[in-house]
Amino acid sequence: MRRADVISGGILALFGLIMLVAVIPWQIGDGPEGMMSPSLVPRLMMIVITGLSVLLVLTNLRRQGEKEAPAEPSPISRGELFALAKFLGLFAVALGLYLWISPLAAGLALVGVSQLLLGERSPLLLLLMPAAFLLAIWFLFYKLLGTAIL
Repeated sequence: MRRADVISGGILALFGLIMLVAVIPWQIGDGPEGMMSPSLVPRLMMIVITGLSVLLVLTNLRRQGEKEAPAEPSPISRGELFALAKFLGLFAVALGLYLWISPLAAGLALVGVSQLLLGERSPLLLLLMPAAFLLAIWFLFYKLLGTAIL
């Protein structure tokens, strides 16, 4: 496990450095005068990720001389991986509905089908929850904020 921690920490540190040195400066421009730079939060997040990944590498290299514990089973079960795959499929379907039909169809599918995947079987909740979410979003954007979503 220590070897995997060292490798993953090194890859994450390299990723963070590439993001800090190349990607963020190229992709995010400077903000207007007198305002915070739009790249401030992405840079801070990459600094935190890089720092934590270097810490992961250093702590695992420091314990190099210790005897490694026997391999433990994965903390993620097969059922959890299957549930993750179902939700990823749901998001892919919702994205397709958004692009080819309408945002309303995607929202209904995303909320309604995710309820089914999480085990909700009450027809009243299956109908009211997506309707309430979409009505609240419509009210927020069109009535309170006075702007369109798209």
